[in-house]
Parts: sequence; C-alpha cells; structure tokens
Amino acid sequence: MNNQESIITYVNYGTVTCSIKKIMQERNLTKTQLAKRTGLHHIVLERYITGNIARYDGDVLAKLCYVLNCDLTDIISYNKPVKNNN
Repeated sequence: MNNQESIITYVNYGTVTCSIKKIMQERNLTKTQLAKRTGLHHIVLERYITGNIARYDGDVLAKLCYVLNCDLTDIISYNKPVKNNN
C-alpha cells in the first residue's frame, strides 16, 4: 500500500522539549538531591531529564515546578515544525 492509499496521515506537529537538566545545572542540583526534594523515583526523574517521556504527568510537573521554583514554561517548551517550502 502506498502513502496515498493509507488511512493514516503523518504530520510533523513539532516537538516538546523538557529543560530540567539545564535548570538543575543552574541551581547546582544533582539528580539525587532533586529526587529527595520532589519525592520522585530516580527512574521517573531520569526520563524527564533525558526527555524520554511518552506522556507528561501533571503531578510530576507540578512537583518539579514547586521544588525548582519555576514556571511550567521554564521546564517544557513546544518547538514548531520546520516548514519545507517544496
């Protein structure tokens, strides 16, 4: 089946980026310190730090914002897709 016959349409919606690592570096925090302060498991924290997240959890994000004393927009950003002029 070629792409024109497919019922699934692939669209580049852009990406979501998580900037926790940068904020941690600015505040001189280790993963262990952040895990203790937020109560989050190291594996969950590692996923947010590396950006390897399938679904964002509002409770996790709220804890991170609270402990890091920042806004959600400091942690998460939306990157628009690059338009191709072809």
